[in-house]
Amino acid sequence: MRPGEFLEALEAHNEEVAADRRHMGELIRGATLRLFNTQVAQKSRMRDPAKFWRMPWDETRQSENDEIRRLENLDEAATQKEVDKFFSRLKNG
Repeated sequence: MRPGEFLEALEAHNEEVAADRRHMGELIRGATLRLFNTQVAQKSRMRDPAKFWRMPWDETRQSENDEIRRLENLDEAATQKEVDKFFSRLKNG
């Protein structure tokens, strides 16, 4: 096995483990929210698990959404500048 193949396999394994952790975290967060909601008055119940218990991937999702909104609101000159930066990063590695 070549080093590049090994690194690709390792990355795939790490992504799978991260997905399993996220899945378990979502299950635990959802179950905990349901237990919490059974113990409080109906008007105090929470519907959004992300507001009840923040997880690391919630921050990533929020920052990605903020970046998408920023890019969508750029004018033509700023968009061209972002495209140039992107291609420059690709070229320079």
